[in-house]
Amino acid sequence: MSFVRYSVGMLKLLPALMLVLAACAHVRPRPHPLEPLTSEEYARSFAIVSARFTSDPALPKRGLRFPLAALAEPPKAQMLAWREGVPFAREAELHVLHNESARAWVARIDLAQGKLSALRELAKGVQPAVAPSEYRDASKLVRAHEPWRQALRARGVDPEKVYLDLWAPGHFELPPDVQLSHGPHTRLMRAITFYRGDARNPYDRPIEGLVLTLDLNAMKVVHLLDTGTRPISTDRGEASATTQLKPLRTTQPKGSDITLEGHRVRWHHYSFVLGFHPRDGLVLHDVRYDDRPIAHRLSLSEIYVPYGLGDPAWAWRGAFDVGEYNAGSGAQSLDPDGDVPRHTILLDELVGSDGVRALPRVIGLYERDAGVLWTRSDPQSDKRDTRRARELVVTWNTVIGNYIYGFDWVFKLDGSLEVITTLNGTTLNRGTTEAPEPSAPKISKDARGVYTAAPHHQHFISFRLDLDVDGPDNGLMEMEVVPLNDPTYKNAFDTTMLHLTQEGARDVAPQTARHWHVESGHARNALGKPTSFALEPGGFALPYSTPDFAGLQRAGFATHQLWLTRYREGELYAAGDFPYQGAEPDGVTRYADQEPVDDLVLWYTTGFTHVARPEDHPVMPGESISFRLIPRGFFTRNPALDVQDQRAQ
Repeated sequence: MSFVRYSVGMLKLLPALMLVLAACAHVRPRPHPLEPLTSEEYARSFAIVSARFTSDPALPKRGLRFPLAALAEPPKAQMLAWREGVPFAREAELHVLHNESARAWVARIDLAQGKLSALRELAKGVQPAVAPSEYRDASKLVRAHEPWRQALRARGVDPEKVYLDLWAPGHFELPPDVQLSHGPHTRLMRAITFYRGDARNPYDRPIEGLVLTLDLNAMKVVHLLDTGTRPISTDRGEASATTQLKPLRTTQPKGSDITLEGHRVRWHHYSFVLGFHPRDGLVLHDVRYDDRPIAHRLSLSEIYVPYGLGDPAWAWRGAFDVGEYNAGSGAQSLDPDGDVPRHTILLDELVGSDGVRALPRVIGLYERDAGVLWTRSDPQSDKRDTRRARELVVTWNTVIGNYIYGFDWVFKLDGSLEVITTLNGTTLNRGTTEAPEPSAPKISKDARGVYTAAPHHQHFISFRLDLDVDGPDNGLMEMEVVPLNDPTYKNAFDTTMLHLTQEGARDVAPQTARHWHVESGHARNALGKPTSFALEPGGFALPYSTPDFAGLQRAGFATHQLWLTRYREGELYAAGDFPYQGAEPDGVTRYADQEPVDDLVLWYTTGFTHVARPEDHPVMPGESISFRLIPRGFFTRNPALDVQDQRAQ
């Protein structure tokens, strides 16, 4: 789960930042309160926080890290009351980490007033996400650790030719004689090793059995696990590229129907505001159809990836890819004709983490052909009436170690929205022998006859869906299809509706086609029914670890596919604000305390259980899972009927 990141020592740059601060005394007005921070606002925020730490004798002066800096989104009530052209407040949030003292803080900065509005120290043992500079320092520690170097030489590997993958520590008991600088509150990290040599893809060359544990407060290696030598593959993990396909391109001779006003996007009858966060990545705000509200905020919330191999070198591996590693900070540049079509509109963003970093081309917007939108034939004349479908895709992807996650928010002409997650990259592999092993199928054999295995694992991907269907006054109905057990005709079935009025969790039930309707509390359609949008499940997974498994205890959201909570400020993440080394269940399992719900938030978890196959080697083909938000009584008739026949253009 390692990143290569640019980082700066902010206090060293304080004089330069203060000059930037003076130049930015009047922050440029933003067209919308939810647009991401500008470079000027980032510089202003870092300078204000750094100045406070410099001047306050109770605070450390050196060795500060800034794992996260981002816009502090205004409260929902303010956003619902805000109107275009009205002035608005801007606040930034910074996480500050001091390894040496094992302390961390959350800072709030009032950008309009140019001052620190709050500085809250986190409780002992509460850990922010990994700061980019920690990867660099941890890598140096490992590479200087002589027992690790000796273990590599014993395997015939040059320590200078390996790749280090650095992970949050998960949960695995260390031997009792291991001394940690701050006891149970010590900030830890783990490292695993791959043989890079001349390979472009080191993940296909695992060096099995070596796991180092690092004390990031004392900055030292405190434990080396070595479960024994296994063969190392020589596969390079590269494409063979022997097939040449003729170009396939989409052309738009009259231009695109996508319009941008700052970060507000308009397409067809839709409008929404793009946000970008170093943790969440892409965020969609204020989603509307013909100016009717559909959603206040839609975002990725967490990804939990547990590995199912009973082995001390693997049992601790259960990544929280959003909260531990700041998934938005790993956003990749999108390449036309590679990640996205050539006609894609590409947007640059900034990310704050140990400084400010530009992320070029990380959000893509494009229209694509989507087959037949609707068609009908006159039963007497055989005359056809057909419309071609197209979709707006808003996309981004993030690299987190060996995996790459792509996220497509797909807007459709029938008023629906599909959310597609595509998993790609390389399986997390294990060196193995010819003998069969449970939980780790063999996926390759190199030219020397050396096998590689890919242990079973799962992906639980949680989305936070703050739907406001015709406004925030919404209720949730659960619909199921049930047989009527008619003894005469034996074929009848109907639906049942259950009104969910309190916070809690529900499960997908394919056998009853269970799905959920978010209904307006006041708006009615032409048939007198509440206007609504339905959440239709797609791919999902059930956890296979025991209920008391430490990783699953922290990832309580993965135990049910749907959670319902009432809206509260600051409840944004399914596994809580700080899952790194989290010891107690947090997030939706704590939020959902059975209170009555009016302004509701849905937390929906898709899932994928990956039992690897040879075709997943050396690089996986994309594996997609999705769910849909579809209008159910939101319109009086099929909204796609207003689409003109493009053959006449």
